[in-house]
Amino acid sequence: MKILSAEQIREADRYTIENEPIASIDLMERAIHAWVSEYIQSPFFEYKKPITVLCGPGNNGGDGLGIARALKIFHPVSVYVLPSEKYSADNTINQKRALEAGIELFSIQKPEDIKVTGDAVIVDALYGSGLSRPLEGLAAEVVQFINRLPNKKIAVDIPSGMFADDNDNNTLDTIVSADLTITFQLPKLSFLMMPTGPLAGELRIADIGLHPEFLKNVPTNHYLLEKSDAAKLYKPRSAWIHKGQAGRALLIGGIGHTSGAAILSATAALRAGVGLLYVACGTRAAQALPIARPEVISFDLNELNINDLISGIEPHALAIGPGLGASSAAAELLDQILEYDIPTVLDADALNLIAMHRWQKRIGKQHLITPHPGEATRLFGNSKPMEFHRSLISFVQSSGCTVVYKGKYSRTYTPEGNVYFNPTGNAGMATAGSGDVLTGILLALVAGGYSLENAAKLGVYLHGLSGDLALKWRGCEEAVLASDLCEKLGNAFEVLKKEVE
Repeated sequence: MKILSAEQIREADRYTIENEPIASIDLMERAIHAWVSEYIQSPFFEYKKPITVLCGPGNNGGDGLGIARALKIFHPVSVYVLPSEKYSADNTINQKRALEAGIELFSIQKPEDIKVTGDAVIVDALYGSGLSRPLEGLAAEVVQFINRLPNKKIAVDIPSGMFADDNDNNTLDTIVSADLTITFQLPKLSFLMMPTGPLAGELRIADIGLHPEFLKNVPTNHYLLEKSDAAKLYKPRSAWIHKGQAGRALLIGGIGHTSGAAILSATAALRAGVGLLYVACGTRAAQALPIARPEVISFDLNELNINDLISGIEPHALAIGPGLGASSAAAELLDQILEYDIPTVLDADALNLIAMHRWQKRIGKQHLITPHPGEATRLFGNSKPMEFHRSLISFVQSSGCTVVYKGKYSRTYTPEGNVYFNPTGNAGMATAGSGDVLTGILLALVAGGYSLENAAKLGVYLHGLSGDLALKWRGCEEAVLASDLCEKLGNAFEVLKKEVE
């Protein structure tokens, strides 16, 4: 699914109006009914619960007025409108229609004019995606007033005060903090990134039927992965495959007290289908692996030369980092691995060592790196979110590497300059070892013949989907363990296999 800029969405509206053709007010009416349909299907819908709709002077306010009219059959509705010397044409029409439907419109002169009962749901239709400067004056005061209320808040298209594309210079305390955002047609970039993502709350997308020809041809470098996208990447095994064809992989890590990281990563690689898995690790892990994972061929790093091992097994892919540590010996080991022209997943301590020794320029086209925000800051410095985002795109394009930036809506950056946001996963995955599991999945996919880009997109999707299945299994986020992701990985593959069939 494409992610478009605010200007591109406006162009899509214009193109649809001109080429469907359809009148602007009728397109708004279609959007209103699509929004209401999504709301009724959401967990926030409760029949006859009071609804308070806050409307601004533009088309977002026009949407809100129409939504109030449509919801009148389900709820007691109160509507408050910001005063303006000039309302948009479609807003004016919907004010008239609301009055004709018997809805009283209250003017907001000060925030306290808004009367909200304790159980009412607030629908935010103050300002839409065309906003380009922080709210101020009465509008800002109204946003701050409703943010202090305990009531559930649902945004129409975008939380008021939020910019659709870049909020680096916005004021966060003048953005509505929504529990649910029902957006039109496509997600906004600001929903998928910090610090604005949490302000959008749960996300639902209302298809308003913008012209398919425009949506097909409009260029973008930002995408939200869908299940169908992941299924297209997935390559089911041939019935004639043997273990050598399923990939030979070498995992390096698990030194000292962090032996568990290597075991988790190895387990994930095996569950993700690697044919032969070798693990070069510390003594504790080398002793534990034959018991914990007898399918693994383990080597004690204290007893071998890593170059001789790689020459002997000729792996299709490497991974280094989980439980590696930051010692001088670990740095020397990584120094050697960075010289190999073998597809390599770099994670955890490998990334910290690269940052420590300033080896960023050694990251190249054979590397897939998977930093979480802290590791990314150590690697690339600290800057505002969109500034950092753009600099990471530039780094990936110049170095040729692939990056998975981990977190909510984990992002895969590819050398072509594209960014893919992942929708799967949940807060239960914020637990020790979750990243080690991802490393194992990626290692298996790369060893099995997937390109770094496709392995990243598919692996992150599967990782998150395993977490979602584990959450259903365990019942709450707090109870999910990293090992649960390994247990549910097969079920995640099954979901994609059914999609392929």
